[in-house]
Amino acid sequence: MRVSIVLEQRFIHTPDGATYDDGHATYPLWQRYLDVFEEVQIVGRSQAVAEVPPGYRRVDGPGVRVMHVPFYQGPGGLLRRLPRVAATLRRALEPQGAVIVRLSGVLAHLAAGLRWMQGRPFAAEVINDPHLGFGGEGVQHPLRRLFRWALTTLTRVQCRQAAAVQYVTRSALQRKYPPHPDRPRFGVSDVYLPPEAFAAPRLYRAPARRAVLVGSLDHPHKAADIVLRALARLRGEGLDLHFTLVGEGTLRPGLEALARELGVSEVCDFVGQRSTPAGVRRDLARAELFLIPSRTEGLPRALLEAMAQGLPALGSEVGGLPELLPPDLRVIPGDVESLVTVWRRLALDPARLSAESARNVTLAHEYADEVLQQRRNQFLRAVRTRQARQR
Repeated sequence: MRVSIVLEQRFIHTPDGATYDDGHATYPLWQRYLDVFEEVQIVGRSQAVAEVPPGYRRVDGPGVRVMHVPFYQGPGGLLRRLPRVAATLRRALEPQGAVIVRLSGVLAHLAAGLRWMQGRPFAAEVINDPHLGFGGEGVQHPLRRLFRWALTTLTRVQCRQAAAVQYVTRSALQRKYPPHPDRPRFGVSDVYLPPEAFAAPRLYRAPARRAVLVGSLDHPHKAADIVLRALARLRGEGLDLHFTLVGEGTLRPGLEALARELGVSEVCDFVGQRSTPAGVRRDLARAELFLIPSRTEGLPRALLEAMAQGLPALGSEVGGLPELLPPDLRVIPGDVESLVTVWRRLALDPARLSAESARNVTLAHEYADEVLQQRRNQFLRAVRTRQARQR
């Protein structure tokens, strides 16, 4: 049986059809689904390119193909291409195959609505919270409030319609977007932590000077601007702190300008997107503290990867972060003063840094790939069983 996975992703493809991504949505992620299904079809936006830029990796491979949805950007772009997008979805979502939509994402919502109108089952993976993503200082758009209401409502409705639902959190997203009481639910992170992702706990004998943040810079969700403002405050107090930002996106020039404006550009390293997980792990190994003061999150893969590397961490009170971090290491999202206070307290306490390193490595082992894959397969078998009943 084939499973089609619909997601809000921007792929690129070459004339021969080979598809690439510069994030996590590459072949190793989709290969997991082959434990239960014979074939995997990824359904997402893709733009044709003549050459593949550095840092991109293959999405397709043995057992995994990609259905290229006509590329669009923003609500206006979608409206202009909606007939072609809808036609592509209808071709992709074959009646005899299983369908999983990754919520919240516009393309996934469209696919779920199409399956529902056809009277065919679909399953859902909830990977983020649109209520947070379009709230406060998140996505900025004149129609932000309308998008927030529409996507939040659709996520709630479609989780109840889904034949099975898997969440990246243990409880946070489940509370906000519950499934139908009679349908199976699962809480499984989509992080990928193979054995080589783990390091030994660290022993700190001095303050943590080098902090790191990992994330996309296409949206303000990761709150890198808040980190820069907090860094300037702490440097002003005389603390010798340095910051590395791993990630690429449209916001990078503005963040670099902000660093110059705040007078911290000399102690900030914008390293861009890493082409492999091993590259990111090298950045984590060089750092001494991980920051994730996000405005919105599901259950962040980057934090679990940092924890597996023995990094102490602090983060905000959003999404699944409270499932991973103790209360005194959580900050108010978007609040510079809160971040300054917690960053200062943790960075200057070698004993606490050592204790958090050990705690984080232990907790990360609960998310090791060999552990999570067993739970993912339970969800996938439920999806396959439900689809088989329709034949």
